[in-house]
Amino acid sequence: MTRRIPSGRWFIVPVGLLVGVAIGTAIGLVVISPQPFASTARLPSPGASGAGGSPPSASTSPRPETLSPVPTALPSAGRSGPPPNAAAYVAPPLARPLRNLDPGLAKRDRPPSAAALAEFQTGLPLHLFSAIANPLDWRLTRPSFAGVRGYAGVVSVLPGGSVPLRLAGKDRTARLDVFRMGLRDATHLATVTNIPLVDLKGTAPQPADGRVEEAWPVSYRLPIPADWRSGYYLVKLTGSSGRESYVSFVVRARAAAPLMVVLPVMSYQAYNGYGGANLYTWKDGPRPRAYAVSFDRPYADAWGAGLFMRLDFALVVWLEDHGYAPEYVADYDVALRPSLIRGAKTVVFTGHGEYWTGSLRDAVDAASARGTNLAFFGANQGFWQSRLVPGSSGGPNRVLLSYKSARLDPIASTDPGATTTRFQEPPVNRPPSDLMGLEYGGIVVKGPQPLVVGPGITQFAPDVGLKPGDRLPGLIGGEIDSAPAGFDGLLLGRTPVAVRRTPSSTTAAAAVWIRPGGGRVFDAGTFDWSWGLDPRYAAALPGFPAEAFARLNARILAWLGAQPGT
Repeated sequence: MTRRIPSGRWFIVPVGLLVGVAIGTAIGLVVISPQPFASTARLPSPGASGAGGSPPSASTSPRPETLSPVPTALPSAGRSGPPPNAAAYVAPPLARPLRNLDPGLAKRDRPPSAAALAEFQTGLPLHLFSAIANPLDWRLTRPSFAGVRGYAGVVSVLPGGSVPLRLAGKDRTARLDVFRMGLRDATHLATVTNIPLVDLKGTAPQPADGRVEEAWPVSYRLPIPADWRSGYYLVKLTGSSGRESYVSFVVRARAAAPLMVVLPVMSYQAYNGYGGANLYTWKDGPRPRAYAVSFDRPYADAWGAGLFMRLDFALVVWLEDHGYAPEYVADYDVALRPSLIRGAKTVVFTGHGEYWTGSLRDAVDAASARGTNLAFFGANQGFWQSRLVPGSSGGPNRVLLSYKSARLDPIASTDPGATTTRFQEPPVNRPPSDLMGLEYGGIVVKGPQPLVVGPGITQFAPDVGLKPGDRLPGLIGGEIDSAPAGFDGLLLGRTPVAVRRTPSSTTAAAAVWIRPGGGRVFDAGTFDWSWGLDPRYAAALPGFPAEAFARLNARILAWLGAQPGT
């Protein structure tokens, strides 16, 4: 169907998406635009700028924290025998078969070579790019921030609302193509053409705290139809020269649902190096890193997609390709609206949500205490306490603040519980392991490496096709979690690794755990767990048991209360 928008341009929504995920595709679109598009395409290498315009001070992936290391106990493998309440640690069978709604995914794109797996670690997997220019394809052919770049004026929006898009670039105009990420990678939802652009200079980091805040005018206000599903959305920007980039935003759920997925956009912003500063670096700044980062700027990572492509894309696609129908929110949303997970049966945290506010931790603690089950499909989550504060122009909650030190935080003495330091340190004293069972284990020296299946698989899911000691290549990478001394959960993974901290060797753990007086918890304990669910990634790993690994993940979700079709 076609909807008229106030500006007179055409807003086109393919009916095929609205039929439901079972159909899994959208009807074709024909959009006539006076703007020329490149007919000669090439496949850029990761980080290439196409026709020019590299990401300004782009961060490429989560990087080592250079502050003093957290003292840790000697490496612990965790409990090797059954936990005291062993019967509760048996995964139930699936209520219905695990459907694959995208059986051609492994063959649709060229699988990476073993050497190219490093590209997945930088957040630029090969299937982010296409050699053939097509505006109706979500992938990029000529990525460049010089032609067009932008950011959304809101982090998230409800269906029926609108998203102010703030764009700039050397090209005269831009075309917008809106994609919802998930089923079959992405679904095209709308096209808008002839958006005028203005070439604007970037803003320097503010001397006081390093924040980079752009104040670009609204180029176009994108209406969000009331029937658009919650999820992560990419607006593919194609300038009149054919150069491309993204703007991202979240359409959030109106209320809690049985299965909720929480996207870690606060951590996306913490690592965003656009403009020369983030919470890890400050190019030519008066101190090594910024203390504040702003949502009022483009994402440098993945040409505007943020870290979604590095840590979250594979899991979101797998869930929807296999019949799960979660509702989505950003961690930012839960920090401001705790009711969004209140009453949910299962809450999934994708990737690497390293930066949480105290209110987010409060919301998750409370939900777990009421029986909500939690899944952490990544590692090093809920590590740094941060605060959301207004932007310089007065916009509420547009800046994420993290001094990473009680000594530096000016409110530490007056409001110690809100101090921006590690959650486990004074004066906050809320270790992540109290919520997740596992604790932070460090940055892997070399990855990706095989994950060694732990002894708990025999009890938890002996029929999935995996046994203790099996090696699953390519799943240990980035950062890992470990089992603290006395951990009384069940280890599904137990992998000796070298890490960049003291002590330099530890054991990467993947575990299920039942919180005392609370809900059930799964922690994957490694950044790269979810990449094992992507057939393209798995195709580059000789001997990877893709079907058995998929069955294990489905049984983990079933143990947490989420069955296919949820």
